[in-house]
Amino acid sequence: MLLTIILSGLAPKVLPQDKIITQNNDTIDCRITRVTRSDILFEVDTKGIRSAGRIPLASILSYSISPVSAQTELFKPVVSESFPRLRLGVSGGIGYIFSSSETAEESMVRWGIAQNLAEAYYKDLKTGIYGSCDVSWMLTPRIGLGFRYKFFDTSGNVEGFFDPQDGITIFYSTYSEHIYVNFAGVSLLYSEPLGSRQKLKVYCAYAAGLALYRNEAELFYGNYLVTGNSFGMDGSLGLEYFIKPGLSVGAELSAFNALLRKIEMTDGSATETLELDKENYENLSRFELSLGIRFYLWNK
Repeated sequence: MLLTIILSGLAPKVLPQDKIITQNNDTIDCRITRVTRSDILFEVDTKGIRSAGRIPLASILSYSISPVSAQTELFKPVVSESFPRLRLGVSGGIGYIFSSSETAEESMVRWGIAQNLAEAYYKDLKTGIYGSCDVSWMLTPRIGLGFRYKFFDTSGNVEGFFDPQDGITIFYSTYSEHIYVNFAGVSLLYSEPLGSRQKLKVYCAYAAGLALYRNEAELFYGNYLVTGNSFGMDGSLGLEYFIKPGLSVGAELSAFNALLRKIEMTDGSATETLELDKENYENLSRFELSLGIRFYLWNK
């Protein structure tokens, strides 16, 4: 009896063997210390050395807790009610206006600019830098409503001899445009995780709102500011990779559509409002390709 007591006092203390099975079907023998709404905290005993760990519930297929004097019970983590509610995204890249510039090029050639220079000018004007930011409130882990802002900035410049078609004057000058297009609207987001580890997620979004146009133009007979606004729509498709549960990086392809039917033009002293003919509508539609970062906050 005394020997049994002594030996039991000298025996090493062993951690209760709980089990965690991940989405990859890996099994972790451990002692679960705490289960929160988003994670499981545990300890692992390796040759007497204890180390602590943490795994998101979304990465766990099931887990079991085995008290010393109780039957093992199997649990499946419930994560549907606990997910990041706030999604913030920032992206930047390039945009390309896909509307035809053939009529504008022909007009520039009639002014005396060489055909190749006119083509190069509008090629530059069609390509510009693009940036966006969006905020979404996630109604479910997959569906969110929010706000989206984006801007597009492009410019073109050509120098040469211009013929104003008055039969008298030909002069050397500069023709340039610097165009800004801003868009703000409400958005609807849908996302779908990929794979058992859910490191990848594909998403699509649609936004509708107001597009604002600003063109700072230098013509051979003066400087002009052209402004206008229009209803705009934006659709995007993206893929993101999660560096950690609340942070991801990704790539996005988007398409923006807006038509400008009316403009306001001023030279600083006089202002004129012009209703454009249907064949002369200013088409602001473009494709965009960008890289960005996403933050997932407020896990509730």
